Amino acid sequence: MKKNKLGIILISICASFAGFAVGASSFILGYIHTETSKMKKELTIETGTPLRFEDFFTEPVPLSRFYTDISGIDTNVPGSYQLKIQYSYFREDVILNVVDTTAPSCEVVPQTVYTGNVPDASETVANVHDLANVTIAYVQQPDTSISGEYVYQVSLTDESGNQTVVDVPFTVIDDHTAPLIYGAHDIEGFVGDPVSYFDGVTVTDNYDPNPELTVDNSQVNNNMSSSFPLTYIATDENGNSSSVTVTISFRVKPDRYYEPEVVYDLARQVIDEYDIYEEDMTDVQKAFRIFNWCHNYVHYIGTSDKSDWTVGAYDGLTTFQGDCFTYYAVCRALLDVAGIPNKLVERYPITWSPHYWNLVYLDGMWYHCDACYAYYHEGYYFMYAYNDLNHSDHGYDASVYGPEIHIAQDSIQSRVNYGTLEVEGT
Repeated sequence: MKKNKLGIILISICASFAGFAVGASSFILGYIHTETSKMKKELTIETGTPLRFEDFFTEPVPLSRFYTDISGIDTNVPGSYQLKIQYSYFREDVILNVVDTTAPSCEVVPQTVYTGNVPDASETVANVHDLANVTIAYVQQPDTSISGEYVYQVSLTDESGNQTVVDVPFTVIDDHTAPLIYGAHDIEGFVGDPVSYFDGVTVTDNYDPNPELTVDNSQVNNNMSSSFPLTYIATDENGNSSSVTVTISFRVKPDRYYEPEVVYDLARQVIDEYDIYEEDMTDVQKAFRIFNWCHNYVHYIGTSDKSDWTVGAYDGLTTFQGDCFTYYAVCRALLDVAGIPNKLVERYPITWSPHYWNLVYLDGMWYHCDACYAYYHEGYYFMYAYNDLNHSDHGYDASVYGPEIHIAQDSIQSRVNYGTLEVEGT
């Protein structure tokens, strides 16, 4: 009887342990099932998206972490990765997919091209954005053989095959007009002195905002007293070209000489002291007042130092006397300061004596202007056209001026008022 009781007790104890084990096992299995149900076995993210542990769960799981070292995973690169996640004392396999489904983005760059020119497709877009390499190409090769306004499509395709197609406006220009060169003029220099070839020389083009201007000075030798051809060449970005050839002459520097800026400083002082003109006046108004002042304030004495124009201007602006060369030189200094283009004119052929006066660019044409006093004419000449001149005393060699110097032929003297210093219609 006692044995039976002991057996019953033992059986009861074993049954209790068995029941506990079964309960514990059921609890653990239930826990695993509950936590696993919160986990995503496979996660897909877009390239460039940060890898976050919590994205593998629908809700937080305590004591969970990446078991796999993820430091080598670059989410900027598409690919699939098998990872292990640990939660509590358990581990689970999951899969991470990094995919690229986003097409490239960009800004369109409208094109202005010349006929026959097609820019590389990459030049038609800017600020291209994609995490992968992008191939840029024309959907259809542009036809730029005829001028006009067009739209051509450009495709941007990344390494995953995602594609963006944009419309690029094209303006096609048929340009066969060469640039225009302004201000090219004959140059005088002194033997051995350096030469500033581009002073006052400019170039413009109907399309190219910055045409190239070069100078061919291959025949120039500034170490000898002589004259040489000098050619300016202008070329636009479409290859159109023009040229102007002038003459550059060198002579031995005279013993007496003044730097032009010294003379210009004197001219500015005279302009201010005598209030010759106002800055807001037109070039015609300024020039008229310059010649009027020279005629009235420089006294004719029949002689001057003609070794250089700077000497003539210096003497005229400091002594207020001289001959025709002095009048020319003083007017030149004052015109230069006023920014009015002008040139020397010499009597040709020389009759009883040499004579000098100014050719001045006014109101779109070149006119003869002579401030000098002379017994054979009253007053002074202002804006004389070719047909106004008395060629016995104001004859000159027109061949020394290039074709770009358009000297006025028809008289405007009926519009010139020497009393009011005004020219009607200018």
